[in-house]
Amino acid sequence: MKKKILIILGVIVIVGAAVGFYLYQNSDSPSVGINDSIVNEDGKEGSASTNLDSDKVLVVYFSHGGNTQKLAKEISDQVGGDFRRIEPVNAYPEGDELYDYTEQEQADGARPEIQDLNIDMSKYDTVFIGYPIWWYTYPQVILTFFDNYDLTGKTIVPFVTHGGSGMSGTEDDMREYLSDKDVTVLDGLAVSRNDIEEDQSQTVTNWLEELGFIK
Repeated sequence: MKKKILIILGVIVIVGAAVGFYLYQNSDSPSVGINDSIVNEDGKEGSASTNLDSDKVLVVYFSHGGNTQKLAKEISDQVGGDFRRIEPVNAYPEGDELYDYTEQEQADGARPEIQDLNIDMSKYDTVFIGYPIWWYTYPQVILTFFDNYDLTGKTIVPFVTHGGSGMSGTEDDMREYLSDKDVTVLDGLAVSRNDIEEDQSQTVTNWLEELGFIK
């Protein structure tokens, strides 16, 4: 009996450690918080000297805690074009409830309804898309975006914020999910939540240079 109790306790410790590791690595917290002054924009000129046609660029993102929003804003400011936030019709829960909710959402293959982005996808050649890493991949709401908007023939440039898991293979996940859309998915930018409060302008510039977007 004593041995069984020790085994049970050992399992509990291992499971608890695994959950703790997930929370540490992949939650969108600590976060900078959603900044309500950062709003959707249309047709702006970028600050960087890129070879992109800003009239054909979209920067779109989903952010729950504000980390991805901040990175998205920096990218948008540099490359210009249109800027949109993906917002679910039904807001995600906060705190610990978020983890169970998003795990179940992924298990169910859910497609959370999103608000209309008020865009004409046919006008864009290049789409920058940002998201936090949840459960080692992108949130299900990103798949809703893929389903709702035709990305055929686009160049997709992903960027993420994370707790230690980097891009988590989401570039390949995109290529597979959109394999019938003839998309080109470029190398993404991954910024740790531990660094997001710092100025990321040079990080973004360096990434754009690596992608060949900086003249």
